[in-house]
Formats: sequence, C-alpha cells, structure tokens
Amino acid sequence: MNNDAGTVWHKGEVSIQKLAGTYERMVDIGPKFIREFMPQQHRDFFSALTMIYIGYMDHRMQTRASLLFGVPNFIQSPSETELIINTQSSLGDFINDDIKIGDRVGLLGIEFDTKRRNRANAVITDINQKNIRLSILQSYGNCPKYIQPKTLVHNQGYGDFSLTTDSHLNQVDKDFISSADAFFIASHFDDGQQGNDRGADISHRGGSAGFVSINPKGQLLIDDYPGNGFFNTLGNLIENPLASLLFCDWYSGNALHISVSSKVIWHDDENHRSHLLTTTKDTGSEQIKRTLCFTPSKVERFVNALAYRTASY
Repeated sequence: MNNDAGTVWHKGEVSIQKLAGTYERMVDIGPKFIREFMPQQHRDFFSALTMIYIGYMDHRMQTRASLLFGVPNFIQSPSETELIINTQSSLGDFINDDIKIGDRVGLLGIEFDTKRRNRANAVITDINQKNIRLSILQSYGNCPKYIQPKTLVHNQGYGDFSLTTDSHLNQVDKDFISSADAFFIASHFDDGQQGNDRGADISHRGGSAGFVSINPKGQLLIDDYPGNGFFNTLGNLIENPLASLLFCDWYSGNALHISVSSKVIWHDDENHRSHLLTTTKDTGSEQIKRTLCFTPSKVERFVNALAYRTASY
C-alpha cells in the first residue's frame, strides 16, 4: 500500500513547500515517490552497505545524529517492510539503552564512490543486545547531487575512543567545519499523531569545501541549495528547531557532533540576512532563497570514531 498526500507531508513540510512554491507539485509527486515499503533495489542497497547514518531521539529527549558500522550484510532485510541492523559498532555514542520499542528513527545510506543514497523512516519493533528490528514507514531515494565522491578503507585506529565536550566551538572545530564538504543533520517532529511522516529524520548536506560559514557569533550558516522540493528537514526545523549536526573527518577518523537550535532565514528578510552573513558564496546560476542558521549549544568531539577513513592518508 502506498501513502496518500495526507500521510506523506506533515504541517511543517507543507508550510515550507508553500513558501518555496513546490506544494502543488509535491501533492502529486509525494504519494508516488515516497513508499511504505522498500523496492528490491533499496533492500539490496542497504544490505550491501558498510555504514548507515541514523537520526533518533535519545533517553534525554535530545535529537541525535550517529553512524553505525559493519561489513556487508550487517543490515538485513527479511521483507520489503523490515530492516534488522547490527548496532554493536558506532561512533562510540550509540547504545541500545538510548532507544526503545516504538521510537521512530531516520536512516540514510550513502555509497560515496557511486554517489547513490537512499533514505528510510522507520519504527523500532524489537531491540536486543546486538540488533534493532525496524518496520518501514517511508522509503525513498535521493539524487546524487552535492555528494562529493571518496574512497574509504578500514581505519586501523577505530575503537580507541576518546570524547571531549564543550558548550561552544573552538578554533580547531571552526577550521574543520569551514573546510568540510558535507555534514549530516538529524531533526525531529512529533505532534502526537500517528502519521508515517512523524518522528526522527536524518539528511545529508553537501557542497564544495567552504559551503558552511561561521559568523562572529559562532553560528553556522548554510545556504539551502535547490533540491527535490520535499523539505523534510526544513519542515521539521520550523516545528522543532532543536537538531544535531554530524561532521565526519574522513582523513583523521574523528567526528564532531553539535547540538543546535536552528532558524530558516528567507532572503527577502534582507536586514536579518545582512546581520548574520559574513561571506558571499558563488552559487553559479542557482538562486539561493534560504539560509539555515544553527546556534551550537553542545559540542562533542569523538576521536577514532570512524571505522573507515579515506584511502589517501
């Protein structure tokens, strides 16, 4: 059974779509593109992965973005509506005690070498010491746009974890973020309804190195490049501005997790935009209509957290 328009988009997504002028198109496209099951190519895709990004709400009711690792088949798909994920290897932050049956999580798989990516939103139906079992609520693909290709190999230092926390970004953090070509954002929306579009979500944001700016207040600024018009992330953020950002340093094997509050800045608000922005980026022929502004509240620095790193180091 497929979704209908009423269960594909929640009110936040609809609000952004109307502001951006994509709503009429999304009413037609959404139910056709977003499924309540995984086609066989998605099932094969997830089973072949060696890592998967997960967005979830932890036991402190904080939205988190994490990354789970394994070898091919650490994710299994016993049916078109189910996934089983071995959760034993992560950034060093993910523990099954943080989640419970009934929680709704967002999943994102990416093959960096082929630039393929597929997403799923799902509800947890079972948990044990090794695995979580998930029932699919929404399944859909994303285009390869803004994914920077890379080849990854096993990180020999993985597992020798250390963690430091702070309330703000230091200069090393800022330098790393300013040179990043991607990050991942976990967001969450829940109005108590049981629609398939409620719960946690995780998405990829990418661009050329330097696509993330940091202003003198320490806020992260990211121009919202044209995409599929769904606005899953922005729709969540206007309803619940609390989110988390994950930056992966594939050269060092380290990761940076940032808890943030967020704001969507529309560019017709020129006074607000000129107050926040410190740089002007060349976006080619694409007109940028929105900028995302993230204010950090907690910074977590994970050392040796990535099971894979770039082949050239």
